[in-house]
Amino acid sequence: MSIFSLRLRRSKALTLVFPITLFVIAVIAIVLPVRRAIETRRFEITSKQTVLEIQRALQNYHVDEELYPRRTPMTGSQVIQFLIDSGHLEKPPLNPWTRQPYRVDAPAQPDGIHYHTDELAETYALESADKSLTPAPPLWQLDSTEHHSLE
Repeated sequence: MSIFSLRLRRSKALTLVFPITLFVIAVIAIVLPVRRAIETRRFEITSKQTVLEIQRALQNYHVDEELYPRRTPMTGSQVIQFLIDSGHLEKPPLNPWTRQPYRVDAPAQPDGIHYHTDELAETYALESADKSLTPAPPLWQLDSTEHHSLE
């Protein structure tokens, strides 16, 4: 074998490796942002469903008791436990931060839901944080006075 044929083989191999490497880098550059966007959207949908489920239970509680739960403020797992104990929520909804049903026996789980009411328990506010759980404006906000819907 001559040196020329070895160089030719080596250059053909490099010619194939370079486009394949570029293709792999391009696929990664496209897939990662799309995956993040899908995960973010999935979180938004799940957290919206969770907040709406809690809101329905709070409304049912209000219909029966003619006021909202007096204990204030409460985290998501606390308000869910309260609503289950009072019979206004059958089972814990899905926790969007863990992707598992809320575990009412584990109050330290990631929980971005906050409930509070006024002194007379005539109004309520229910807020859901974004995926990062950082102190920022709530992702979803429901209350009995201004934000009745997430539409």
